Amino acid sequence: MTPQTTLMIYNTTMSAQDLIAKAEQLDHAGKTHEALELYRHWLKHDRTHSKYSVWFNYGWLLQKQNLLDEASQAYDQVISCYADHLSSTAAANASAAYA
Repeated sequence: MTPQTTLMIYNTTMSAQDLIAKAEQLDHAGKTHEALELYRHWLKHDRTHSKYSVWFNYGWLLQKQNLLDEASQAYDQVISCYADHLSSTAAANASAAYA
């Protein structure tokens, strides 16, 4: 499967869990480049607020490939996305408490 085929089949409608599973499958099959491209494509187009787990797995795969600067940037995104997720969750919980 080429990276283009992977991106056409596994688009941004994938859940974060499905994406991570597919990327791990590609990596274990020796198709790490395709796994990285799959992460990049999904992260570029997805609007999910809780995508910190995807950023983490993407960072880990970059780190594994010794792409440390890119991995560091991905881990920075983990922190940013998780903070956004926590604040939106806290806001939702506060709203529910007063409902």
